[in-house]
Amino acid sequence: DERVFYTAHWDHLGVGLPDAKGDKIYNGALDNASGTAMLLELGRAFAKAPKPDRTVVFMSVTAEEKGLLGSEYYASSPLYPLATTVGVINMDGVGPNGLARDFTTSGNAPLTLQDDLIAVGKTHDRYYSPDPHPEAGSFFRSDHFPFAKVGVPAISFGEGNDLVKGGIERGEALGKVYVDKHYHQPSDEWSPEWDFTGMAEDVQLLHNLGRALANSRLWPN
Repeated sequence: DERVFYTAHWDHLGVGLPDAKGDKIYNGALDNASGTAMLLELGRAFAKAPKPDRTVVFMSVTAEEKGLLGSEYYASSPLYPLATTVGVINMDGVGPNGLARDFTTSGNAPLTLQDDLIAVGKTHDRYYSPDPHPEAGSFFRSDHFPFAKVGVPAISFGEGNDLVKGGIERGEALGKVYVDKHYHQPSDEWSPEWDFTGMAEDVQLLHNLGRALANSRLWPN
């Protein structure tokens, strides 16, 4: 009767106005096929491991791009009582830029679930960087927010920008290119230049965080 949630949205913008190349399909490879892939891999990892003490729920929500509609619906009509939800770990657009020394979350909310994430990160020799662009309002724009509004500890994980190959300068540059050229555009597609080593490390970090919560008697605040 106690549950740890992993969430990711599987929708994007569908078919829309064509770009300069005539492409009308908004694939959403980074936003958010990447988070959805991580959700699937987390489910696979937990399914193969010994069952934890708490239940782990893997929820793929829809219509995030239309206003967090799927997660808003769940928060208002939950399948399980919200009081039994230990915490929510959300993944939305986890980058393919390779290994990073740091990681972040959307917004800088003072909650102990974030402290738990930071503690697990240290065991991976990684450090926490506060949201580098809080002016973007990301805390209010992803599927952890409807849970946070009703009092459930919830975070949205973000890859770091202090890249092992190129440091913060390269990480910031790649992030800017994505926002300027690919965010919510048909060009948000898989690329052979993607480096999945960072995503593999990120999913391991989030697995360890969720497993620690699922085998704990503690409740994040």
